[in-house]
Amino acid sequence: MSSDSESSEASSEAAAAVVSFNSKTLARLFAEHFERPDTRISASAVEASAEYLRIFTREAIWRTDKALKDAAAAGERVDGKQTRRITPSRARMMEAEDLERIAGTLVLDF
Repeated sequence: MSSDSESSEASSEAAAAVVSFNSKTLARLFAEHFERPDTRISASAVEASAEYLRIFTREAIWRTDKALKDAAAAGERVDGKQTRRITPSRARMMEAEDLERIAGTLVLDF
């Protein structure tokens, strides 16, 4: 492995370790969508959901990053369009379309 890819992986792992979901916000989101107002959710269920979302989000970012780097290495164009050519510097910039491209397999895996 080159030192660039090692430092890139280390920085993405460090960033992923810092990211978390606020338990109070998540509990509020759940409560807003319960059909019955007296429905409750335990703190451990909220914490488990927050961890699941953290892992899901981290995996989505990693898969998108890998797909962009693979496309850059192959010199491919995004979706066969000529409007956006993948370059090594572009491989670090993610857009909604990039995340959408990996969404199907990501959801199936989770």
